[in-house]
Amino acid sequence: MGGVLAALEPVQIASILVKAGMYVSVLLAAGSVINLWLLTELDAAASRRLRRLAAWSAIVGIVFSALNIPLRAAFFYGGFGGALDPMMLQIALSSPLGLSVEADILGLLAIATIVFHRSWTRPVTVLGVVLVAVSFALRGHATGDPRLALSTLFVIHILAASFWIGGFYPLYDMARRGNEAAWRTVERFGQAALVMVGLLVVAGVVILVILAGDPIAVLTQPWGQFLMLKLAVVALLLGLAGLNKLRLTPALAETGNAGPLRASIRWEVAAFLVILLVTATFTSTVAPEHVG
Repeated sequence: MGGVLAALEPVQIASILVKAGMYVSVLLAAGSVINLWLLTELDAAASRRLRRLAAWSAIVGIVFSALNIPLRAAFFYGGFGGALDPMMLQIALSSPLGLSVEADILGLLAIATIVFHRSWTRPVTVLGVVLVAVSFALRGHATGDPRLALSTLFVIHILAASFWIGGFYPLYDMARRGNEAAWRTVERFGQAALVMVGLLVVAGVVILVILAGDPIAVLTQPWGQFLMLKLAVVALLLGLAGLNKLRLTPALAETGNAGPLRASIRWEVAAFLVILLVTATFTSTVAPEHVG
């Protein structure tokens, strides 16, 4: 794995940074919408801030998603000169990545309408979340065989991951109040997380089994080592989530002290960012069949 990182080319480094930015912003936009409708105890101020976060994340996500096209053109060309080459750009747009980016941008545009807070924005933003999740199933190893199974698993995986990352801000925001509404918000998120995190883990494991074949042989490959690193950080993240559920949430209800819970949420955010950076590196360098 170290040799792979040492041999990174400028286009790959740019691809990693753009993908990491895209993963964070896109999942945060979709997840903010999911949590806005799920966490009914949010007060007006918290809901307003979460809508703004969803809209701004969607706008940033559009920029990062669009940058994937010239970067893929540069990859085909063998240098950054390809990012402006009309033929290379056309090839990139005509690839599965192009279709994925188009679906992603449409979904993010729909999500951005949440800032208007009108009756029609709810179905529009829900459609946007679905489009964002589906966009990840239109590229890379989601397009392999068995296509239907992998695409379905990726949609589930993305929706669950979006829910999780999208819950950090409203939980952090509400926890500082230390009142009953804060506790009920954290408790509701924890109840939903039991299902969503379970789906996240199960979908991820099944995807790994389908793609890896022989798990032991995978460990000898650079991409397998990246996956093991990712799984190790996921295990840490699950441990923090368990601590929140079993220890820190009851403590918030009993004492109103949100400090430990907010500190744990900050560590969860850091762990999630590491996971997304590892994923971006994996998909830009050593993924089987060079997924995009």
